[in-house]
Amino acid sequence: MRKFLGLFLSVLLTGILFAQTEIVFWHGLSRDPDKSSIDEIVAAFEKENPDIKVKVVIVPAAETDSTKLLTAVAAGTGPDLVYLDRFTVSQRAANNVLEPMEDYLKKIGIDIAEMKKQFYDFAIEECIFNGKMWALPFDTDVRILLYNAKLLKKAGYVEPPDNVYDMIKVADILTVEGKRGRYETVGFIPWYAQGWPYTWIFAFEGKVFDKNTGKFVFATDKGVIEAYEWQKEWADRFGYEALNAFGSLQIGDLNPFTAGKLAMIVDGNWTISGLKKFAPEDFEYKISGIPTKSGKPVTWAGGWSLAIPKGAKNKEAAAKLAYYIATKGQVQYSVDTLHIPTYKPAVEDFLKKDPSQEKFVKLLDNAKTRPPLPVGALLWDKLVEARDYILTGKKTVKQALLDAQKEVQEAYDEIMERFKNK
Repeated sequence: MRKFLGLFLSVLLTGILFAQTEIVFWHGLSRDPDKSSIDEIVAAFEKENPDIKVKVVIVPAAETDSTKLLTAVAAGTGPDLVYLDRFTVSQRAANNVLEPMEDYLKKIGIDIAEMKKQFYDFAIEECIFNGKMWALPFDTDVRILLYNAKLLKKAGYVEPPDNVYDMIKVADILTVEGKRGRYETVGFIPWYAQGWPYTWIFAFEGKVFDKNTGKFVFATDKGVIEAYEWQKEWADRFGYEALNAFGSLQIGDLNPFTAGKLAMIVDGNWTISGLKKFAPEDFEYKISGIPTKSGKPVTWAGGWSLAIPKGAKNKEAAAKLAYYIATKGQVQYSVDTLHIPTYKPAVEDFLKKDPSQEKFVKLLDNAKTRPPLPVGALLWDKLVEARDYILTGKKTVKQALLDAQKEVQEAYDEIMERFKNK
């Protein structure tokens, strides 16, 4: 009898184990505390859902490069859930790379309208294409100006100028040549760190896309043109290659800013944890708004999302994991990593962990975002490419922007025409 009972329990246990659904989750968070936090969140999910086993695979992620995902989806070997830069969601959805997250959330009993209220509006908007939600928002961030208080004091400034054109006055004083023609210190490098094209387009109140006409307008927009001309003036004045060589310096764990060699940088709020960890004890930095043409500070928010790739084998289980990570998981992740949450119920615990982050959270109410368009990744790449052509003198501002706009508009029109004919 005991043998029979033991055999029965063994068979039953085997049956339970084989009944588990395994889902594959790709993410690119290879460093701690991010990786450890995700591992703990996944373990907690598995405990709550013993019928689901999660296989986590670390796949390096970048803003616009989804080559591995595209290849895997085409081959039918893609994951069930993927960590995706949020502003590329529309493009991946339009290119038939994603499953509609909204459909599978409904199948597991999620009220979509109520769920949307729990997240910041801009984060939800970035996940929507053609009226449907294709991903769930994860963390977010804001860009600020960080400055070395001691270096600015040397230049006779208590804080950086709020007007973007006055920045060059500080840079003139603090950009000092050292041996062999290399810079010893530099005041500012506009394209360093988070000095992306969007940073300066927003600073100059530029317009990229006209929703009413469905046309890109950045090639003729005064604000966009001025943003690129301002950077070109900077590159010509201080030397594009010389500034890039300086910006690539690494002194142990220190970059030029934390080493006290670069006076000001535009970077994200996530930089603060790194400064606390790596900067020397006597390093004195402060935070300011990004300077603009109008003098009113500006910021923009980005972040990541969770999406179900096309052809995923276990879509409902993947949606369940995505919802868990984006809600309960985000509460833990924001505390563990000090990444700003998009899930509003996570904000209270996040600020208890680090009250100094309140200034960043407040910025979210008026933060700009990259246009959530089905060519978002291509648009990003072309704006960066245009900047590089301009700063290296290979193209004029007018030609670089016109070439970029033509390519992006053609891609956008093709996608929208395809959807119109569905």
